[in-house]
Amino acid sequence: MTNKNYLWSGDDNQSIDAELMDFMAGADIKLDKYLFVYDIRASQAHIGGLKTIGILSQQEYQKLYACMSELKELYQKGKFILDNSYEDGHSAIEFYLTEKLGDLGKKAHTGRSRNDQVLTCTRLFQKHKLQQIQELAKNLAGAVLDLAKQHKKTAMPGYTHLQRAMPNTVASWLAGFAESLIDDGYLLRSTINYIDCSPLGTAAGFGVPLDLPRAQVAKELGFERLQINPVYAQNSRGKFDLVVLQSLYQLMLNVRRFSWDLSLYMTAEFGFITLDKTHTTGSSIMPNKSNPDVVE
Repeated sequence: MTNKNYLWSGDDNQSIDAELMDFMAGADIKLDKYLFVYDIRASQAHIGGLKTIGILSQQEYQKLYACMSELKELYQKGKFILDNSYEDGHSAIEFYLTEKLGDLGKKAHTGRSRNDQVLTCTRLFQKHKLQQIQELAKNLAGAVLDLAKQHKKTAMPGYTHLQRAMPNTVASWLAGFAESLIDDGYLLRSTINYIDCSPLGTAAGFGVPLDLPRAQVAKELGFERLQINPVYAQNSRGKFDLVVLQSLYQLMLNVRRFSWDLSLYMTAEFGFITLDKTHTTGSSIMPNKSNPDVVE
């Protein structure tokens, strides 16, 4: 990576040690591949705000917006590659704009730091993925309930300490997991609401001396509210991410418990459930084996 590909590089022609940079930020570009389209989306909203306050003319805005749209299309088609020639995705956007539009490309970053830039695209990514996962959890709960309806009168033992305890039904066992998935959906929805605030415009934690139309930009990006205090916006790093991870952990805890039950009930000792051969693996030395790797 050469000196020209760092946004913070000076004009003294001195480059940071490549191995040191790889140690500090070598994984950034790999992770930014997941965030890149959200970063472009946030950048397009940001330049809309710059146009509102007169930093950009209508013509400049249109050129920048079109160039960003072009970059997004090239990236989605695999014709623009994020690689280690860029420090991160944010740098890649700016270098692309300046390569295509010259000094105009640099104006896109006016009133913005990579600090609020990465917070914004990360939050957009998290919101979108949580919405998708919430829908998957809802669909899975519905499928489990449909199966439970078919087994209202199918008896099975209820176990405690892996010992038969009370009579139960397959429907009751399945419906319990369906209800847990429904609760997980509520938790995911609450998490989306919790993180649904825009940090864009807070810069590196101290704001900027521009009257940025933060509410307008937040609305365009689909955020419900603003993070008002710039210091808090940066302090929310990790804090919001942890809440996202905790909500996903709760969901996966239920999936794990269900998978454990399935794995147990498929054993010869229980024999309640069988999997189709298309969903099991075998053994290289024991041809009698049918392994439920998919649920394990």
